[in-house]
Amino acid sequence: MKRPLRRRLADLERDFRVKLIRPLQIDHALRVRRRAKGTFIGVTGSSAKSTTATLITAILEGEGMVNAQIFDNTINPLLKTIRASEGADFVVAETGVGGPGQMPDMARLLCPDVAVVTLIGREHFSQFRSREAIAAEKGALVAALRPGGLAVLNGDDDLASGMAARTGARVIRFGESAEADCRITAITGDALSGITVTLDWQGRPLVLPTRFPARHFALPVTAAAATGLALGVAPERIAAAIARVAPLPTRFSRHDIPGGPVVFADCAKAPRDTLGLAFEALRDAPAPRRRIVIGSISDYGDKRRKVQREAVEAALLCADEVVLVADRSHRGSVLPEAEAKGRLLQVQTVEEAATHVVATALPGEVILLKGSEFQHLERILLALAGPVRCWSHDCGVSGSCMDCGLHHLPFEANRGMHRGARRLRKARRSRQAPPKVQETP
Repeated sequence: MKRPLRRRLADLERDFRVKLIRPLQIDHALRVRRRAKGTFIGVTGSSAKSTTATLITAILEGEGMVNAQIFDNTINPLLKTIRASEGADFVVAETGVGGPGQMPDMARLLCPDVAVVTLIGREHFSQFRSREAIAAEKGALVAALRPGGLAVLNGDDDLASGMAARTGARVIRFGESAEADCRITAITGDALSGITVTLDWQGRPLVLPTRFPARHFALPVTAAAATGLALGVAPERIAAAIARVAPLPTRFSRHDIPGGPVVFADCAKAPRDTLGLAFEALRDAPAPRRRIVIGSISDYGDKRRKVQREAVEAALLCADEVVLVADRSHRGSVLPEAEAKGRLLQVQTVEEAATHVVATALPGEVILLKGSEFQHLERILLALAGPVRCWSHDCGVSGSCMDCGLHHLPFEANRGMHRGARRLRKARRSRQAPPKVQETP
């Protein structure tokens, strides 16, 4: 059957761009990069890239003009970022990959002065099949460092730390290990007060109060601080910048419902390997009740039911109640004993989960929403604040429902508006200034 004319025209346009326009864009970007005088910083890793890049941007904004690329981390946004980099004192670019062979091209374009590697996990497991393969791909950024460059590597991650062998540039390691150049000596605080990270840098302590709710945010905080310190930024300026930065939307962002619960929305992604880190953030939170809503889990190489059961078991160690949004198979609940005790509720849709959470919410309780972006668990948060009528299982709209703004309308009746909102967001991102630091209220 023939494809619709609109689809064929779109394919022709894409082929035209890839074969004719893309080489011109690459050539232009390479010429701009050769002329640029600023310091180019590439940030990569399996997780914490966006937060690390945001923190580095905040630290460097007091040192000069910063051109930042955050969230959109593939080659097309990178081309635009480089072409717009003339005159910038610093260029901070988050670089990600969706499959093998993508990082070398981006690394060649960026030709970084500084390469920051957060950690190597199992995200994109289906494409790479092993952490070693992921490290080989992302390590291309380190290998592309300019002479006299700097590699800022996670010293607690064997594969990230091992990337030092791929460059002759200066290497700084961060983390909790005794060999780290920028070493974490203490992490204090909780989800409601925010964590404070204490570092040791060249024998001197650096105390960094933050607005981040979980211990695992110490990783991007330390990576960013190490980068700033290595670039000569004064410690007190680094501390002041980090203290102003809040978690990015739907990446463990905090939302206080007046007269109701405190909701942490961590629903941009949910890789299997890091679920426990998110759950543990709630364990010590001083609250009358702690609840976790688990949605779709990503990046696992096992049977889905087994992964869901492991996630629920880990969540129950940290929460009083767990709500799992997942289809029931003919075998019933993933953990029937927990369901019988009233500690687990398994539902099939986000709407069912929202109905339960809204009906049973307690003032001051803490709720964590943990799932993948396509599922839009943030609708549970929105339902606590007002009516939500868009309950599509997979609407196809990227980004959060807060950005979309159409959650109060039924999706089925407003698909055209959703497409328009998606185009508007894409246009905004293409001309977006570097993200601004959120000020402390």
